Amino acid sequence: MLAAHGSTAAADSNKPLFDLADRIRDNEFFSHVTPAFINGEPNMTNVFSLLPPGDVVIVPVMTSVGYYLNEVIPGKIAENENLDQYRVFTSPVLGMHPSIPNLILNRIDSVLSLYQMAEADTTIVVVGHGTRRNPNSGKSTYALVEMLKSCLPNLACEIAFLDQDPEAAEVAKNIKTPHTLVIPFLISRGPHTTIDIPKAFGLPSGPTTRFPITENRDGRMCICDLPVGMYPEIAELALELACDELLAGKFLSSAQ
Repeated sequence: MLAAHGSTAAADSNKPLFDLADRIRDNEFFSHVTPAFINGEPNMTNVFSLLPPGDVVIVPVMTSVGYYLNEVIPGKIAENENLDQYRVFTSPVLGMHPSIPNLILNRIDSVLSLYQMAEADTTIVVVGHGTRRNPNSGKSTYALVEMLKSCLPNLACEIAFLDQDPEAAEVAKNIKTPHTLVIPFLISRGPHTTIDIPKAFGLPSGPTTRFPITENRDGRMCICDLPVGMYPEIAELALELACDELLAGKFLSSAQ
């Protein structure tokens, strides 16, 4: 079960999660693979009705441990009927998989090369969601940016958030380099990645926007790349987390 926030703002907002489920299903390891959304269908409050009794591994398709993971998701799952027919395991958060930083580094290298953006002339801005409701929400974004800074000493690396300081629009105002590459440390397309972040950086925005979103202003490039959760490699990481959690849970159960 790919547990995600989801959005109903546009018809295709949740499509990347269905695509992710399809790619995981192609491995034929699990009998069923389904998304489950806080906003959208199938909803977390009734998703178990789609599954036969047995073991269920929930993979939180999110980027941090915070309000939604600790409070919202457990509450929604508890609303499902007949939960006693399932053994439920929950894996670590997908966005905090240890391979994520290397995927982002490779993506940065590819984009800079494709658009011929010199490192010395480019600022990388990692935009996380964050929230003022939970102080832990932004920790994974801060950790990611510190790692990028250590690996990319010739690039300026900045952090920004949608729902806590420093906010994306303020960070955008203070960029000094000719070029900007925005990395949305978010899971999917939706209002945050197609409207809020592009608007903050003066880029074209709207529900039909496609990634990467680019604009060349007199030789000054500004690019908003696709959300990290839409990288092709994410399916393999989600499958790995699910398998590891299921096997560990079964081992612990048998040991008890």
